[in-house]
Amino acid sequence: MENNLLEQLKAKAGLSEEQALKAVQTIADFIKSKVPPMMHGMIDNFLTEEESIMDKMKDIADTAKDNVEDFAKDAGEKMSEFGAKAQDATKDALDKLKGFMKKD
Repeated sequence: MENNLLEQLKAKAGLSEEQALKAVQTIADFIKSKVPPMMHGMIDNFLTEEESIMDKMKDIADTAKDNVEDFAKDAGEKMSEFGAKAQDATKDALDKLKGFMKKD
């Protein structure tokens, strides 16, 4: 488990090594119960790497930011495509309506 977190649990909460490990595992299990299974590996990595928690949180936030930006860009492109198709469909419908009106 995360060395720094274990040391803090032992120092600040007065836990033994075994108790600190159990506490971290309990926290990990609790967090995993609240998120989709696809995020469980990320939680395990978060709690087991030697990197500091703040560094990990920054990495997760950066990844989330990148994913949101990518999603927004893709959504914008899809909306533009949809808008163009809707505009074409509207023009076609108006042309057909005009043609229909001229026949009468």
